Amino acid sequence: MRKIAIVANPQSGKDIRRITSKASVFSNEEKVNIVERMLSIFNFFGVDEIYFLRDSFGIVERASKKFKLTKCKLIPIPIAYTFEESDTENSARFLNGLVDIAIVVGGDGTSRAFVKGLNLENPIPVLPLSTGTNNAFPIMMESTTAAIAVISYLLLKDKCNDLLKREKILEIQYNNKLDFALVDAVFSKEQFIASKAILHPEDIIAVFTTTSQLKNIGLSTIPAPFYPSKRIDPFGSFAILGEGKSAFVPIAPGKIEEIHIKEAGFLEENKPYRLNFDRGTVALDGERKIEIFSETEFHIKLNTKGPLVLDVEKALDCAIKEHLFVK
Repeated sequence: MRKIAIVANPQSGKDIRRITSKASVFSNEEKVNIVERMLSIFNFFGVDEIYFLRDSFGIVERASKKFKLTKCKLIPIPIAYTFEESDTENSARFLNGLVDIAIVVGGDGTSRAFVKGLNLENPIPVLPLSTGTNNAFPIMMESTTAAIAVISYLLLKDKCNDLLKREKILEIQYNNKLDFALVDAVFSKEQFIASKAILHPEDIIAVFTTTSQLKNIGLSTIPAPFYPSKRIDPFGSFAILGEGKSAFVPIAPGKIEEIHIKEAGFLEENKPYRLNFDRGTVALDGERKIEIFSETEFHIKLNTKGPLVLDVEKALDCAIKEHLFVK
């Protein structure tokens, strides 16, 4: 029996960065259309069960009402709903070991919330689809293609190797607490979580990333001119801001800033960087999550055993090789 899950975030693609930069907007109606196209493909191939996360807009329910599902059973994930970020995390906890793969529709923050609920010792595979801001983790792809890749994986995972890839994460330890980021951890002088996004680059103290490339947009690009790192590299990058060399980086859509770097380098696995942080906030994957009001020692460590992500290109190549779509 083939089982998948769809987790869609109605809040992604709508935050304050639409005002402070030229970021695009993803309406909830467009998310409904994205999910409808996937459901159509899954119904065509007869996926047995599709678990879905309920949300305040009803993305999956609305999508399912646009046509008749004849071969698929839609099942709402049975959790205590709050319609907050915790629902995404709790849905992953429920799905552990239950489904073959989960499709996460949203931005870096949505993917982070879902991965936070996974058992990373033996995680279910994930296909993250982008609808958020400046995303570096989820991929921007037509949902029809994404659904075909999922079908290819479901039918051929025992015939083709390496259809899944392990992603990196950052582990952030402080005050006997542990948190993590999929893309970046940004230390800022901004003292309160407030609107979550970091709005003033002059307030940034340090940036740690799993990947830093100029082809991405956002604060994760800050180390890239000096120490670039790709998703496939077994290392990340970091930059401590201050008096020193400067570079121009795209910190938001349509927005380039000159950033001064005091120290930069590669972040290697199991070699934590120790940072003493006095007062401010820490943003994880684009959203301020941690408030610090007194001097605190942080340990930022790279871990190469993060979530398992479907390699779409390899899945589609496998489908061609195995004549999956040849009648």
